[in-house]
Amino acid sequence: MDFNAIANSFVCHYYNTFDSGIAGRNNLSSLYRPESMLTWEKTQAQGQQNILAKLTTPELATVKHAVSTNDAQPAPGNGVLVTVTGGLAIDNAFDKPMQFTETFNLQPIPGQPGGFFVYNQIFRLIFA
Repeated sequence: MDFNAIANSFVCHYYNTFDSGIAGRNNLSSLYRPESMLTWEKTQAQGQQNILAKLTTPELATVKHAVSTNDAQPAPGNGVLVTVTGGLAIDNAFDKPMQFTETFNLQPIPGQPGGFFVYNQIFRLIFA
């Protein structure tokens, strides 16, 4: 398994889809399952519907990410652990980017060879 290639492909897909707006962001639903869990700035959500509700809140209507780093390691169960850092701009405030870190635990989709879903996801803004 080429965990770096899986991570690179996932990161590109995830952030391009996330940054396409709320309507496009709904296309991330296939990445989540009932057991998926998101922690977003201390707030936890579990399951596809609850996670998408968090990712599509009005205050996140316009977001653009600039990924700086993308590190990956193999994880138990043929999974891939991915940590991303970078900057993001909300409502096109590109002059005031906020730094973030996000970690994903990708696990194989049962019965779908080569497919992965987000089992765990943790997002944090970084304040100096």
